[in-house]
Amino acid sequence: MINYDTVERWRDEYYLKLRDCKKAMMTNNALSHAYNCQKLKEFMEQLIGAHGLERVSLLLSNTIREVPWDERYSKEVKAWANHYPEIQPAPAEQKEPMRVFALNLYEHPVILNQAARIAMQKEKDLPHPKQKERER
Repeated sequence: MINYDTVERWRDEYYLKLRDCKKAMMTNNALSHAYNCQKLKEFMEQLIGAHGLERVSLLLSNTIREVPWDERYSKEVKAWANHYPEIQPAPAEQKEPMRVFALNLYEHPVILNQAARIAMQKEKDLPHPKQKERER
């Protein structure tokens, strides 16, 4: 585990990791290519394995939340997206200021909707700790 000496260093690393995750999804139209080849599930599993479910879900949810009027996203996916926090803007003192919208995924809503459904299923498949039984 990396120890950061300042919040700013942690935040910089956080944005770089999100940007790398977005790049993996968007470079050479990787997401749409996987969808068109009917290998979206395999692609998402590899992406989640490499970047983590939290980052993938955060990018998907923030993109979906930007367009609440778009009916191409299912109600379930919109509700799921609203459970994630908004990505906060990067500090203004960065050399190349990153805007929140810079982390949005520019892909067709049908593809993002399906990718979000895969992420939702992955979250459901995670082992949840058993709740303690109430004492009587």
